[in-house]
Amino acid sequence: MSDRTTTSFIFSDRIDADYIFNMYEDDYLYIETMFKTVLDHFDADRSGILVNFQQNDLELLRKAVHKIKPTFGFVGMPDVLEICKAFENKCYQAQSTKELEIDYKNLLNTLEDAHQAIINEHNKLVSHNRSAA
Repeated sequence: MSDRTTTSFIFSDRIDADYIFNMYEDDYLYIETMFKTVLDHFDADRSGILVNFQQNDLELLRKAVHKIKPTFGFVGMPDVLEICKAFENKCYQAQSTKELEIDYKNLLNTLEDAHQAIINEHNKLVSHNRSAA
């Protein structure tokens, strides 16, 4: 549980509120903007992962995961960032994407869960900022 319960906005359990406050303090308009920016690029970034896995291109797959990884720092999901980092490291060791199938499916599930959490949190931030204006 975050010690930030006195703020006017309560983040869901999927978001590390302390992480967010360390980066943005209580600038909810800027936090909303960061979440929107992440959402604007999410599908394209995820698509790079899907395509390169299907094409068995380990180097481009690794680069696609490397590209999406910092996204989760911007939205207070360091756990997802670490999962991306671990997968990225496995790409260095693998000889083909076939070796990564289980990890890949887990990564995709994690990304989908994170994407939905980001959408939900962005919607809450939009409502919060409109009501605070």
